[in-house]
Amino acid sequence: MQRTALAFAALGVAACSCLAVAYALRDRPAPTPEAAAPAPRASALRAERPDGAAPAVAAAPAAERPPAPEAVGEARFLAELARASEAQEEALRAALLGVAEDESLALEARLDRYRDALRKARDQAPGSRSAFDHPGMRVEAFLRVDAVQRELAALSPAARSHALAHIRRELGLPEQEIARMEEIDERREARWQNGLAYLQERARIEATFEGEALEEELRALREEYFGEEAPTIEAEERSGFHRFRRPRVYGRN
Repeated sequence: MQRTALAFAALGVAACSCLAVAYALRDRPAPTPEAAAPAPRASALRAERPDGAAPAVAAAPAAERPPAPEAVGEARFLAELARASEAQEEALRAALLGVAEDESLALEARLDRYRDALRKARDQAPGSRSAFDHPGMRVEAFLRVDAVQRELAALSPAARSHALAHIRRELGLPEQEIARMEEIDERREARWQNGLAYLQERARIEATFEGEALEEELRALREEYFGEEAPTIEAEERSGFHRFRRPRVYGRN
């Protein structure tokens, strides 16, 4: 019974298709005399001019094709997506300023407020993409806040390492990346401690020597503290850049 019903349905579709084709052929308008007339030959056109040259025929202007509906819909979608992303970025910037300007917040409370602001910004523009979708960017922005750096600077090295790991974890970094960043932080800390010790010794030498003797002492001091990197440090200092006198940004340099 089911096969019979399917067969009748197929016959009905085929019959409707045949009727539609026949109807379209019947209603097709016959060509007008002007449309059926052949185009004049070039020899006849040349005969119409005294010099026998074919008259110039102006080319019809090309009609502008309207944009496809699909293209219009996609462009509108992309525009709406861009506006949503901009709104999300603006909300995140405002939230970050709020976190930065409130001096009464402790580090943990500041982190909680920042995390809540990230969640609210995503809820306001669901589906939109933002640089803050990447955990590394979220951590980077938070660590740039001066109040966060002041609190990190006040901690002991062990407590600071724990705080940085906690911040990275709460903002979405995977454990493997957190472990990698801890190793980088340890190398940075050792390099900074070495650099700060170098600056103290450099200040003593500058107060003691001058002229060529000063240059010799500084050259020996750079080699003692930086080894193969001493020529790079010397070139930086001659250009006016002192890497260990720049601000320390924990978790970043």
